[in-house]
Amino acid sequence: MKRKSGGLPYHIAGREELLQRMYILLSAKKGGFIYNRELGSRIGGIIPSDAQAAAKAEAYARKALESVPYAEVTGANIDNNAVKVTVSVQGEDAEIELRGDAQNGLEL
Repeated sequence: MKRKSGGLPYHIAGREELLQRMYILLSAKKGGFIYNRELGSRIGGIIPSDAQAAAKAEAYARKALESVPYAEVTGANIDNNAVKVTVSVQGEDAEIELRGDAQNGLEL
């Protein structure tokens, strides 16, 4: 969440809002939101030592973000206990990093 210098949140829009929505969809555990069991991804369950971990992360990211307009997953990798998903948003590349720690519930 973006905050002003005084600590109060402020409204975001456009590309920044789209990136935030994608982060939420990728970091939320699939099935964990009671009002929409389809929200989220399975990325948190990836085992980093799995030889197919990066491919699974990319596939899970594609599935989680298929409803987001103007966004396309172009790759994913696992590095230093984090999943890094690369997306093309309205023609510009962006990287969304998901850390595996107790703070966000990822099990990486």
